[in-house]
Amino acid sequence: MALSPQSVSITVDTPEGFHDLPLHLPADVLDAAVWELAETIWPGGTEFQRETTAIVYSDLTTALTADDVLHAAVALYETEDGAASTAHLLVRAQAVEPEAPEVVAASFQEALSFEEHRNVARVDLPCGPAVLSLHATLSLHATETEGEAVLPALEFAQVELYVPAPVRGWLIVLALATPCFADLPRYTGILRQIGESLVVRPAEQADEPPKTPAAGDVRAVFG
Repeated sequence: MALSPQSVSITVDTPEGFHDLPLHLPADVLDAAVWELAETIWPGGTEFQRETTAIVYSDLTTALTADDVLHAAVALYETEDGAASTAHLLVRAQAVEPEAPEVVAASFQEALSFEEHRNVARVDLPCGPAVLSLHATLSLHATETEGEAVLPALEFAQVELYVPAPVRGWLIVLALATPCFADLPRYTGILRQIGESLVVRPAEQADEPPKTPAAGDVRAVFG
């Protein structure tokens, strides 16, 4: 039987300010879960704001579930000057050669280091070796102006953790993207903190209680 991302199960702890999307829920409870999320994001907002947010995140949750995303969350913070700072987190499982985690990490570190405008560093997590990567991406959003479609570019800073899973043959990729470049050091530390909490198990062991990961300092690699 071919392997799929559902062959592995992951758990992560996201810090305060992150709101987990209700992925992989049955359809009969998804709407209630999305509405609860909208109420959490807009506790003092209007009914229209909550309804709009629920619609957006319902569509997003459905799309991410169909795309085999294992975990997703949105971050909403307020900066010292009162502005909004946002980010989104996606966790995926990628099939790789069933080599030892050290070998997989070294291979990805070497491959990523050849990409232009990308900073790469080796890090050690409680679950094993990993590679931390930082780069910028462009996202195109289609809009229509006077009957003509235009694609304005929105630049994001993206921080990624490539973690060879203890389950051989799988790589866990944690990607955090934000348009708020000034907050990049903060989000880099947050992603490292989330990586410290990562636990990976075969899917058939998903009901077993995970071992508590060793505590580790949140160290900013890029600054």
